Amino acid sequence: MEIVYLAEGDNLVFAGRENMETVSSLYLAPHYTGRGEELCEIKNVFTKEKFRRRGNMDALMKEAFQCMQSEAEPYTFLRPMEEKYFVPYGFVKVEERSGIRINGLRLNDDLLRTANETEGEFHLLVKDSEDYRIRPVSEKDAGIVANFINDRLKNQSDCYILQSAHTVMNLKNTCKEKGGNLFLVECKNSLCCVFAYTLVKQEIVNEADGKSTAFSDKRPVFMLCTDEFKKEDLFLEDPDPIVTMARIIDVKAILSTVQCPKEFVMALRIFDERIVENAGLYMLHCGPMGGKLSAIKIGDSEMKNAEGEKLSAEGEITIENLTRFLFGFKKAQDCFKIYVKSKEEETFENLNALKCIEKPYFICE
Repeated sequence: MEIVYLAEGDNLVFAGRENMETVSSLYLAPHYTGRGEELCEIKNVFTKEKFRRRGNMDALMKEAFQCMQSEAEPYTFLRPMEEKYFVPYGFVKVEERSGIRINGLRLNDDLLRTANETEGEFHLLVKDSEDYRIRPVSEKDAGIVANFINDRLKNQSDCYILQSAHTVMNLKNTCKEKGGNLFLVECKNSLCCVFAYTLVKQEIVNEADGKSTAFSDKRPVFMLCTDEFKKEDLFLEDPDPIVTMARIIDVKAILSTVQCPKEFVMALRIFDERIVENAGLYMLHCGPMGGKLSAIKIGDSEMKNAEGEKLSAEGEITIENLTRFLFGFKKAQDCFKIYVKSKEEETFENLNALKCIEKPYFICE
């Protein structure tokens, strides 16, 4: 398989081709976080059915990882339809927030479809006699919507994707391509809610005769609102959570974002089967006054330095568990293996005191 690199808008596309036919593809969409990090979202991962299980996606993922590591990107993330397909590549769940669904009794299909087709607005009168004005986000709204999203997220998340007028319009266009749209809700001429959804194809099989019925269902991408907004009028809880997976790309880059409240020193062995540059022995250090963690690689995965001398570590961790720990998804006790049992309690206490990423909120589609 030949790998071809293409540009599509802001995205870098990795396309696998055989006999001039594109059989597999993967997109890298660039983003900035509210923490100032530059990183990529992986999306549109696809392989034609007859070309699956041939290692095509392995080759594209390897190229994408190398590309991102050359830019020292700390990590990458994606919104999976099926988590199991990305586990072999070192991705783990780092965000799981409550799912939502559109209340069809209030926002019915006809209203949304008409607004999508005409880019027009409609009004809803809610039970407390307030009038909601609802319309698709237009280009003139984009900057206001971006500020609204950023203001909401910076108050509830340590790590979120920074929005601009440009990214808002990109999100809207992506939703429209998938049969949905990006909407805003105003009450008394004040913006109180932003939500986006796409249409996803569903299939129901009748157990009696085995026949299937295909239909499309609305899948919310996200919903953000003011504290005063009565979201139950328009949205309901959904049993399916919204999940984001992430994968560390550059160990030193992501560890350099970790804050230490006091002096910290540890020799840590890290295992990474997919990105071998990450694997090895690291000396983690922060000075007596606290601050950012420094990670220096001092040996390879065989625990030897350049002179061939054997090195020792105080503990070990896989890249998957390091990701879970740094995103606050698990505690140190569930992720690290400490070699000296007498030092376990003290080491876990020091590790859990590190300020990592908490409550990540990724808007991606």
